[in-house]
Amino acid sequence: MERPSYGYSAEDNPDPAQQTAPVCPRHPDRVSYVRCKRCERPACPDCQRPTAVGVLCVDCERELSKQQASSRPRNAMGGGMGRSKPYVTYTVMALCILAYLGQTFSPEIVYQFGVFAPFRILVMPWTFLTAGFLHGGVMHLLLNMYALYIVGQYLEPTMGHARFAAVYFASILGGHTAVYLLTDPMSNAWYGGTLGASGGVFGLFAAMFIVNRRLGGQTAQIVVLIALNLVITFTVPNISWQGHLGGLVVGGALTAAMFALRPKASPGVDRQALARQSALLHAACVVGVVLLCVVAIIVKMLMLPA
Repeated sequence: MERPSYGYSAEDNPDPAQQTAPVCPRHPDRVSYVRCKRCERPACPDCQRPTAVGVLCVDCERELSKQQASSRPRNAMGGGMGRSKPYVTYTVMALCILAYLGQTFSPEIVYQFGVFAPFRILVMPWTFLTAGFLHGGVMHLLLNMYALYIVGQYLEPTMGHARFAAVYFASILGGHTAVYLLTDPMSNAWYGGTLGASGGVFGLFAAMFIVNRRLGGQTAQIVVLIALNLVITFTVPNISWQGHLGGLVVGGALTAAMFALRPKASPGVDRQALARQSALLHAACVVGVVLLCVVAIIVKMLMLPA
C-alpha cells in the first residue's frame, strides 16, 4: 500500500552527511553559518562587520563605504565637510598668544629671530611667516585675535581647514612680500621691523567677500569692514599699509582662483574623485602664489643697488 506523499519525496531531503558545510570565501578552512545580509555569502568571525541592519561581510562593508563617500556632501570649495569647529583658527590664536608671552619674557630673542625686516630677509627668510605671530602690544594682539576669531568661526567651516589655513598663511606671506617690494631701500623703513597677523586677517576679509559673493550671501557688511580698516591703515601712523594691502590682494586672489578652478559636480558623479581633483587644483593654486612671491622677491633683490 502506497502512502500519500503530500507533494514531498524522500529525494527532496538528501542525506545531511552529504551536504557541504558553508565556508568563508576569504578563509576556506573556516566553516561559518553566518551569512552577509547583502550578498548572502558565509562570513567567518574575522570577516563579519556588525551593522544596525545585520552582519555584513568585509567586501560589502568596503563597497558600501565607497558608495557613501562618493555621494557625501562637500563644502563650498569642493572638499570634505570635516568637523565644524574651527581648529585652525584656535591653533593660530594659541600660537599668537604663546608668541606674545615669549615677547614678554624674552623680548631680545623673539624680536631678533622673529620680526620681519626687509634688509635681512636673505639670511632670515623664515621671518616672512614668524612675524605674523608677533604683535606690538596687548591691544594689537587683542584686535587681531578678535578679528581672526570672528572671521574664522564662519570662514573655516565653509572653506575647510586646509584651504582656510592656506589662504591665511599665503596672505601673511603676501603681506610681507608687499612690504619688501614697496619699501624704498634708501629709507629708514628698509631697516625697520614689521610684525602682526594683520596681513593674514586682511586676506581672510577678502576671502570672506569672495565666498559670500559666490554663494549668494550678503557682502555689504564685509565691504564696509574692509573699507573702514583700509581708512585706519592709511590714516593712523606706524601701520604697515603695504602688509595690509598685500594680504588683502593675495587672500582675495587665491580664494577667487580656488572658486574658478573648483570642479563642478553633476548628478551621479563620483564626489570623492571630484574632491581629490579639487584638492590637487587648489594645492597648485597655493604653490603658484608662493612661487609668484618668491620670484617677485628675487627680482627685487637683483634690482637693489650694489
